[in-house]
Amino acid sequence: MNNFLLLMAVKTSDGDELPDLLFWPIFALFIALFAFMFLLYLRKRSPKTIGILIYIAIALCIAGAIVCMALIGKYYVDNIKHDDYYSPYFKDAPMYISAILLIAAIVGLTFVLGKKDNFKFDSRSVAFGAVCIAMSFALSYVRLFKLPQGGSVTLASLLPLMIFSYIFGVKKGLLIGLIYGVLQAIQDPYIIHPVQFLLDYPIAFSAIGLGGAFAKFEIFKKCPQVSLLLGGILASALRFLSHFLSGAFAFGAYAADAGQNIYVYSIAYNSFVFVDIAIVLAVGTVLFSSKAFMNEVVYKQRAKMQNASQGNIANDDVSISNK
Repeated sequence: MNNFLLLMAVKTSDGDELPDLLFWPIFALFIALFAFMFLLYLRKRSPKTIGILIYIAIALCIAGAIVCMALIGKYYVDNIKHDDYYSPYFKDAPMYISAILLIAAIVGLTFVLGKKDNFKFDSRSVAFGAVCIAMSFALSYVRLFKLPQGGSVTLASLLPLMIFSYIFGVKKGLLIGLIYGVLQAIQDPYIIHPVQFLLDYPIAFSAIGLGGAFAKFEIFKKCPQVSLLLGGILASALRFLSHFLSGAFAFGAYAADAGQNIYVYSIAYNSFVFVDIAIVLAVGTVLFSSKAFMNEVVYKQRAKMQNASQGNIANDDVSISNK
C-alpha cells in the first residue's frame, strides 16, 4: 500500500490496520454523501434525470455503509469478540439499543427544532457547506492535546459546522455534520466494532448539526450569542452522550485497566468534548458579538437563502447589482 494509504488506513486500538480495503468504502461513503448534497441542488434544474441520480447516490451511500459495517464486523468477530481483553466488558445489546435511541433523538430534535427549515440545497448552501467542512477539517489538525484512545481538543474545529447550521438550518446542518463525521473516520479512526464506529463518528458529529437549533427563535433575535451558546450546549451534550455510550459499552477494558467504574471512567474520559466545545463557544461568542460578521456572513447569507427558496434569485441579484 502506498504512503497515502498508510496515512489514511483505518487503525485498531493496538495500531494494527483493519483490512486495507476498508479505507475505500469509507471514502466512497464520504463522496456519495457529498454527491447526494450536490444533487439536491441540481434537482430543480432537471427533476426527472437528477431524481434518478439522487436515488443512485442514496443507494451508494447505503452500499458504502453496509460494506464498512460488514468489514468492521468481520474484524470484530475475528479479532475482538473472543479475545481476553475487550470481550469481557463488551455490552452488545445495550450498545445497539442506545445507538438506535440516540439516532431517533437526534433526528426527532432536528425535525422539531427545525420544523421551519427546508432541505433544499442551492448553489450557495452547497458551496458554503463545502467550505465549512474543509475549514473544520483543517482546524481539526490544530490539536491542543490528543487523548490516547481517540479524541482530541482542537482549535474551534466545529465552529464552521455550527455557523453553517445557524445560517442554513439544522436539517441541512445534520447532513453536513454526518458528512464531516465520515470524514473524521478517515482522518483519525479508532474503530473496533460497527456500532462503536457509528457512535464515535457519524452519530456523534451529526449531532453538531443541531448547533443552530435556536437561531430562528425570536426571543434571541437581539442576542445571537445566546442562541449559539444554547445550540452549542445541546449539540455537545448529544455528542458527549454518543461518545460516552461508546466508551461504556465498547471500551470497558480501559476502565478495568484504570481500576475504575466503567461509567465513571467513560464520563471522565469523554469530558474532553466539553473542553472542545467551550473553545468553540468562546470563539463563536466573539464572532457573534461582531455586527460586521453577523451582517456580512450570517444575516446576508440567510436573506439570500430565503430569497432563493422563494424563487426570487434573479430579483435578489438585480437588487444587489443596483446597490
